[in-house]
Amino acid sequence: MCSTGRYVEIRGGQENALARHAVAALLNASNPDVSYEYSTGDVISAVQDAYASGRYRTAKNMFEEQNEAGCPLN
Repeated sequence: MCSTGRYVEIRGGQENALARHAVAALLNASNPDVSYEYSTGDVISAVQDAYASGRYRTAKNMFEEQNEAGCPLN
């Protein structure tokens, strides 16, 4: 199943929104049956950069776009 981040039990925006979408991004990137734009390394790096800079929205938005693009496994 492709993940969209909506099942992670963290509510709120910014940091929490990034956490939800980052979890979904890691699940999607690590699934060999999902064509995902980012590798697991890309996801980890983007999250590290977001936390280091305090700019969560850019990484959250790039993951959100990919996570909600549709799922070939449904």
